[in-house]
Amino acid sequence: MTTAGIILAAGKGTRMKSSLPKMLHMVAGVALVGHAVRIMRIAGIEDITVIVSSDLADSAELREALLPRVKVSVQAAQLGTADALQAARLDVAGADTIVVAPADVILVTDDLVRQMIDQHISSSSLATVLGARVDDPAGLGRIQLDDSGRPSAILEEHEADEQLLLSKLINTAWYCFDNRWIWDELDNVNAADTGEFYLPRVVAAAASDDRSGAVVSNDSDAGLGVNDRVQLSRVESIMRKRTNEAHMASGVTIDDPATTYIDVDVEIGVDTAIGPGSHIGTRSVIGSGVVIGPNTQITDSRIGDNAIIDGARVLDSIVGEGASVGSNAVLRHGAELKPRSKVGNLAEIKNSVIGSGSSVSHFSYVGDAVVGDNVNIGAGTITCNYDGKDKHRTVIEDEVLIGSSTMLIAPITIGKAARTGAGSVVRNDVMAGDTVAGVPAKSIKSK
Repeated sequence: MTTAGIILAAGKGTRMKSSLPKMLHMVAGVALVGHAVRIMRIAGIEDITVIVSSDLADSAELREALLPRVKVSVQAAQLGTADALQAARLDVAGADTIVVAPADVILVTDDLVRQMIDQHISSSSLATVLGARVDDPAGLGRIQLDDSGRPSAILEEHEADEQLLLSKLINTAWYCFDNRWIWDELDNVNAADTGEFYLPRVVAAAASDDRSGAVVSNDSDAGLGVNDRVQLSRVESIMRKRTNEAHMASGVTIDDPATTYIDVDVEIGVDTAIGPGSHIGTRSVIGSGVVIGPNTQITDSRIGDNAIIDGARVLDSIVGEGASVGSNAVLRHGAELKPRSKVGNLAEIKNSVIGSGSSVSHFSYVGDAVVGDNVNIGAGTITCNYDGKDKHRTVIEDEVLIGSSTMLIAPITIGKAARTGAGSVVRNDVMAGDTVAGVPAKSIKSK
């Protein structure tokens, strides 16, 4: 039995009061629609189609939000969820079962989705709906059950009678459908008063054949959707709490989970400790035994085992095993610290490699440079890499000692085991083993 997924993401989300389409708003570092795709993938669904509006179909923002191998189809006019589903008919033609989901109900777990699929297939149902029992069902569609406990209909709040309104069983808008059955039923869906065609109407048709089913979650969070920014914040808070607890269960120490923000798609090794106020962004990989924080920001970076990141910002960079980064330092744009290297407080490393055992002291700036092994760069040193038009490269070979407040005017090479005096302005290459000092710096080794 093959299963395909369809995610309905063409809605404008006007209640978000935003120029950004709702499904591209971020939760824990990933767009809403990206979360829906991830849930399906983890549940074992590889063939996924996302339905979007025509103005988003070719956008870079959409491509960034989706995982590889996700197909995109367009709902030409906003005529409701049943109409939107029609846009993916050809994309899922080879599947036996289709899972349909909204882009904005992302606290449904992959375990629930697998349970829904398994029950749908084993019971030979035509339509299976995923429901949730919630504390406050106001404004949400209710699942009406018959005497045998099967769903007989899904009704919007304004359609429900007083007895059904007392029910706290709501529709998450995640479904399983028999792929040979659903398309004819979509043609039979009548327009609502709004002129739109609503997908939940097909559940009543399956019930009339005694082939409807439901999987119900008692986790009220599973029923939360996102229609405005208040709900977006609520869902993000729950997502982050789940994420922190999953890392702690895997052997990570988080000193204060309430003030620690870890995006999804972050890997963290055992015995790593994270201080309060830290932010770890998506696509980051943190090794084992790492000390982070407090107030550290790491985004799209790799941190090696036993490294120390103490209140610094590490953006799109690599920190090697046993390396350390001081407070308020910044690593960015492809910086790489080799094992056991050190960057001091308030230093900045940009697009540069710092060799093993090397140290860049506080208040220094190293940009567009290659620094060898066992180099010591004194406090306040600057690689002057920009001439007002172009960026230039600095090369500092192994075992060099750069005196404090040295200005290195790139392009420049400092040879192995060379030295510069404190306060020097070095405009020319320095030979291996030489010592230069002054403004402009000159060789003083022979003096």
